[in-house]
Amino acid sequence: MTVPVKGRRVFFLTGCSLVIAGLVAFAFWLPSQYYIPIMAYHSVAPSWYEPLNNVQVGHFEQQMRFLRAHGYKPLTVDQLLARIRSGHRPAAGEVAIFFDDGYKNNYTTAYPILKKYGFPATIFVEVGHLGNPGHLTWDEAQRMDADGIAIQSHTMTGAYLPSLGPDALVQELTESKHQLEVRLGHPVDYIAYPVGGFSDSIKQLVRRLGYKAGFATNRGYDRTGKDLYELKRIRIKDSDGDLQLWLKLSGYYNLLREKKKPF
Repeated sequence: MTVPVKGRRVFFLTGCSLVIAGLVAFAFWLPSQYYIPIMAYHSVAPSWYEPLNNVQVGHFEQQMRFLRAHGYKPLTVDQLLARIRSGHRPAAGEVAIFFDDGYKNNYTTAYPILKKYGFPATIFVEVGHLGNPGHLTWDEAQRMDADGIAIQSHTMTGAYLPSLGPDALVQELTESKHQLEVRLGHPVDYIAYPVGGFSDSIKQLVRRLGYKAGFATNRGYDRTGKDLYELKRIRIKDSDGDLQLWLKLSGYYNLLREKKKPF
């Protein structure tokens, strides 16, 4: 049966209207999914060596140069949380630079490069390892903390929190916070969960203990950034060049990442 010309025209116009409506809805929805990119590093050393998540020195500097050349604006952790809490759309190009574990090369290698570019950063340290071979000393941590590189908690030992019993869990969270606050002389408000693992009960405990936010990896199901106790971070690899950085720092990279259960 042949469809009359008028019917085909109506069908065509209806289809176009639906497509346009979908595009308009997408255009309104997409900005609400924008997420300030939080760059996650661990070790910065001259070449591949023990830490799995090492970025070579030259590559790290290239990545910092990329931020400068393309107008990115690194935030302190306090500025980051203020942006998130405000509920307003962040300014384009805002990012945060984080490190986990507290390797000594964060001080000897990454710190001078960050200072060269004038970038703030945050290092989440395993407090029980400070002073051990390959890790920051208390003096190095204090010196950076006073100079724009915030030192925050990565627990006492870096233990996987969901595997701990109640007493050990409280010890990991409270003692690390207490020791840092005594030695640094200011409140320690933020924690990064080792290996990104957490649970609802862990989030509730972290809140009760006085932490203002908790940082994961891509674990957890919130992709909006509204839950301050499971904020997502993006692992930056040694192999990430300009194209990979552009994608990871687009503000929409979390939409492309596989959702992982919290633990």
